[in-house]
Amino acid sequence: MDKETRMRTRRTWLMVLTAGLALLLTQSARAAVSDSLTVTITPNAGYSLTLSTATTGLDMGTVPLGASTQTVKPSTVTITSSFATTGLKLQGSMGGAGTPWTFAQNTAAQGSDELAAWAVFTDTSINNYAVLGTTGTNSNYFVGTTSGTTGSNVIGTVNAPVGAFTGSSSPLFIANAGQAGRKTMASLPTFAVDPNASRSFLWMYFVLPPATTDGNAKLVTLTLTAGAPNP
Repeated sequence: MDKETRMRTRRTWLMVLTAGLALLLTQSARAAVSDSLTVTITPNAGYSLTLSTATTGLDMGTVPLGASTQTVKPSTVTITSSFATTGLKLQGSMGGAGTPWTFAQNTAAQGSDELAAWAVFTDTSINNYAVLGTTGTNSNYFVGTTSGTTGSNVIGTVNAPVGAFTGSSSPLFIANAGQAGRKTMASLPTFAVDPNASRSFLWMYFVLPPATTDGNAKLVTLTLTAGAPNP
């Protein structure tokens, strides 16, 4: 290799090294302008409620067949979820000694051993059961004749959504529109955010069957389940 060729080769390597150093400095400068990091936090959240019956008389005593009875004090339902909003579902079941009763499929035509049962949620402004009235044609609280149908508050064994909510054609277990204490029960806030709105009153009304197989005490259980707001 002659002298001129060696000089050209040296100049070429020098240019390459100079360009590489410039690129490295540019990249270093850019990295120093801004950068970011991402922190992942997964909340430990869940749905929950409390059902208070401490001051509620749930023993209806001895009631004549065909007669009606109701809770005179409400049970208080409080949403304690760590999610922002909660929906409820209600499901009934029957127990007790002797031949078991069932929930009436049609409360207007009860058969033997069939209990007609209604449940309604209100806000906490209702403190007298007399405001709620009775069941029947002119009722605004204990409404409906069959469970799981539009606007009915009749209790059944299906785990049914509570309330009027977006897209619902079957608001259940709430008072008719315009009535005192009406609460939609949709997207209920948690107690930690809104103590007043997180509380609701639960009232119940029963009509005994016209005939029974035995005179043993019967048990009616209502199970409330907290979960995602009803769609």
